[in-house]
This record gives sequence, structure tokens and C-alpha cells, in this order.
Amino acid sequence: MEQLGEDVARLENAVANLHEREASITRRIDPPKFIRNHYMVEFMRQVGVHLSPIVVPYPVYAFEYVSAGGNSSQRTLITLNTPTIDALIETLSQKIRYRKSAAGQRALMTAKLREFIKARDNYTCRYCAVSLAVEPHLLLEVDHIVPVSRGGVSTPENLQTLCWKCNRSKSNKVFTR
Repeated sequence: MEQLGEDVARLENAVANLHEREASITRRIDPPKFIRNHYMVEFMRQVGVHLSPIVVPYPVYAFEYVSAGGNSSQRTLITLNTPTIDALIETLSQKIRYRKSAAGQRALMTAKLREFIKARDNYTCRYCAVSLAVEPHLLLEVDHIVPVSRGGVSTPENLQTLCWKCNRSKSNKVFTR
């Protein structure tokens, strides 16, 4: 996004520069007021001045939602001009900062992810090997191998199933097996 913003800004500057040069040329040609008021286009054509119709070709993205039944839809077009790109970069920066934060990582721990990790680990504590098969009322928890407080992320590779006792004793330490 930042590269797109820089490219668009460079293009905007180039087009503005071209328009300024053309305006400078047309200011030097100073026909009488009557001609300027009534025949300026014809006069410029006769003199040979042709102003370029160059504009910045902003990318336009179409976002469309169609209901499951296909009965209703909504469509929005977004022109990626400089203010839109700047706002998008700021929004993405905030989301990335949040996602990297401890609160963001904890927010990624959904019930579905927790259940996936427990099933992957066969509903067994990876430290003491106690399982739901042995203790049906066992409280299993999903733990970050590298704790969030130490930069750990909420990905399946960094998650493990622990019983509540092992999880409390581990706290925010990093154990290697």
C-alpha cells in the first residue's frame, strides 16, 4: 500500500507539473479580452496550443456483496486516490500494531482454535500426559509455548494443550523439551 501511495503521489506531481507548464504557456499568450471571453478555444486551436487531457488514472476497486440467495446485493466503488490510500495505510498500521500486541494475540484465540489444538493433542496434557480418557472432568487449557508476554503468537505451532495444574506451574516461562 505504501508503494502504491508513493507511485500515485509521484504521478500526481508529474500531472500537476504538466498542467502548470501548460498554464504558464497559455498565460504568455495574451489575446484581447473580447477574444478571451468569446473565442478562446478557437483562438488556442488557431495558435496551435492544445492542452493535454492527462489526468491521474487512479485505481478503482469494486467491492460487491451478493446474498446467499442472490436476491439482494450491494456494490461500492473505492477510488484509491491519495487521501484514500493514506487512510488505508493508517488503518492497516493500527491493525498490524494491534495484531502484534498481547491483546491482539489473545483476541485470536477463538473457541474454534482452542478446540482444534485440544483435538490435535488428543485431549492430553503435553507435560504430564493426563488425558480426558483417564480423567473425564479434567480441565484442559490451551497454552502458548512461547508466552504472549515474551512475543509469542497465537498460531497452532506455538500452542499446546496443558492441564490446569501444568499450565499454572508453567506461567510465562519457556520450557524446552
